[in-house]
Amino acid sequence: MTDLELKNRWKKLHANPVERNALRPEIRDSWERSYAYGVNKYLRQNPYVCTKTELSQYKSEASFLIETSSSVMNNLFEFVAGTGFVVVLADANLCIINVIGDNESLAFAKSAHLCQGAMWAEELVGTNAGGLSLALGKPISVFGYEHFCLFSHVAACSCAPIIDEGKFVGSIGMIAPFNKVSNHTLGMVVASMKHIRYKMNMERLKQYHTVLMDSIQEGLFAIDVMGRITYMNENCANTLKLNKDAIIGRTIYDLIGNNLENQYFINKITSGRRTIDENFTLLINGEPLYCNVTCNPMNSPHPDDGSVVVIRESRRIKRLVRNIIGGDAKMTFDDIVGRDNEFLHSLKTAQAASSSMSNVLLLGESGTGKDILAQAMHNAGPRKNNPYLAINCAALPRELIASELFGYEEGAFTGARKGGNMGKFELADQGTIFLDEIGDMPLDLQASLLRVLEQKSIMRLGGTKEIPVNVRIIAATNQDLETMIENNRFRRDLYYRLGVIRINIPSLKNRPDDIIMLAEYFINKICSRLNKPLMTLAPEVIDVFNKYTWPGNIREMQNMLEGAIQLASDNIITYDLIGNYLLQKNIDLSDNNAKENTVDDLEKKMIIEYLEKYKYNKTKVAEAMGLSRRTLYRRLVEYNLLK
Repeated sequence: MTDLELKNRWKKLHANPVERNALRPEIRDSWERSYAYGVNKYLRQNPYVCTKTELSQYKSEASFLIETSSSVMNNLFEFVAGTGFVVVLADANLCIINVIGDNESLAFAKSAHLCQGAMWAEELVGTNAGGLSLALGKPISVFGYEHFCLFSHVAACSCAPIIDEGKFVGSIGMIAPFNKVSNHTLGMVVASMKHIRYKMNMERLKQYHTVLMDSIQEGLFAIDVMGRITYMNENCANTLKLNKDAIIGRTIYDLIGNNLENQYFINKITSGRRTIDENFTLLINGEPLYCNVTCNPMNSPHPDDGSVVVIRESRRIKRLVRNIIGGDAKMTFDDIVGRDNEFLHSLKTAQAASSSMSNVLLLGESGTGKDILAQAMHNAGPRKNNPYLAINCAALPRELIASELFGYEEGAFTGARKGGNMGKFELADQGTIFLDEIGDMPLDLQASLLRVLEQKSIMRLGGTKEIPVNVRIIAATNQDLETMIENNRFRRDLYYRLGVIRINIPSLKNRPDDIIMLAEYFINKICSRLNKPLMTLAPEVIDVFNKYTWPGNIREMQNMLEGAIQLASDNIITYDLIGNYLLQKNIDLSDNNAKENTVDDLEKKMIIEYLEKYKYNKTKVAEAMGLSRRTLYRRLVEYNLLK
């Protein structure tokens, strides 16, 4: 068909609607839409070309499409070079964002403004292969007179839509003068479209793989049987202090050096055998790296595929274990209440010592809050974002203290777990370890602890390597260590090492001004925690609290109040709710006249006072003391007060 025949056919189609019935249905429907859009059929070139700024924006938004399709377009053009075809790529807006062709074909395309930035939507330029492939959602060719506008009637175009993740992202097409087109043109376009979609999927999988591998906190790399690195994630490169972009293809020997310290590690991971959770000390740029390694041969039919190696930095493992076993310091100085002068002096000393690196020894009776003060000191110091671990030296069997503190290697003793175990000092590295009841530590363990303090390193039971640790120690005891030293039960040199800063915490009986303040503070916290209404102390309870010697100190008060709050039927904590705690202990009390009385004496005295106050109205006495009438009568009989 000549140019003239094409043009005449095009004119007849526009002039006579009946003629359009001979068109393919999809072409005929597109012409009807073009009429409805008001497209000018006599356009001699495409007038819809976006600005440079708009084109730059479109290219930026379609950068992934451009990147993945570039090589495919080049390959397609190489196949049809010299045949008059141009290869075009349009984005989701049907804006041409890339055109490839030789001089002859580009000149033909330029005459119709088939260039970068040209818009080819159906509503703008009528029926064309790009707009129609979008409307139909499938590849299609449009031949000569089938184009709606005059400037396209001498061309033929084949386009295929590019669908990515269910969304239209662009199209690829081949355009040439109508007499250059063959039956294979559309097939080549479809093959190129599929290739682009495949590359998009592969690139996205690659990106997902990279993101997934780099999101893993462990270091991971793969090596072949020659020790060449075939993959390494970001965390592994950071751990080994390597440039990730210059790693692939190099050998592990080149990367970490074939020195004596690293040779055992290299032999293990290149042996082709499985290694699980084995500890290594690598020398990286002259500095030791303590790590845990798992190595698995690739499950592949190809024996040369090598192994996958997972490296976990010991410091990170320690943080994870600490988070699992707990031990974080939760208390701060804001949680500590008191106004007693001696106690405030101890508190001020502790606050000053918080920023120090020196070891601290807390001295005081059981229940005075030594553990709370240790947590507060940790949270107020420079190590607050690092581990805090507590161990009670009196609560562990003698034979377990060493393994608990210093850890052990696999096979160190019968029952030792496979792979060994880290001790508290390793877990608390860069943080604080609280050694409660230090006076109960056996003498031989005291020597080991002294060595750790002096050398700032530990050796696991059954191990041969020194592991450096940087730990601040806060120790505590309720015993008289100086007397223990005289009796050869505690090392004097350890006492001096631990007690660089010594803080005495007064007992509660020596803090009379703090007793009711602390009681009210605990009531408020306990009621809030148990979701109970705020309670108050009955007058007789306040009197008892002020006279009680508190052998269990603050811990005793806290537990006593929690039990009373749980059992209270109203908002007042009465004597009957706490009396049993006091009676069971049978602790002496001192009244205001310094006369020594038992709890029974005090209760008898209180009953006499209330009987006189309420003129022997037993109902009112029982209500005032928070007792039932039956309990009051029983007390009256016991104390020979019944009249």
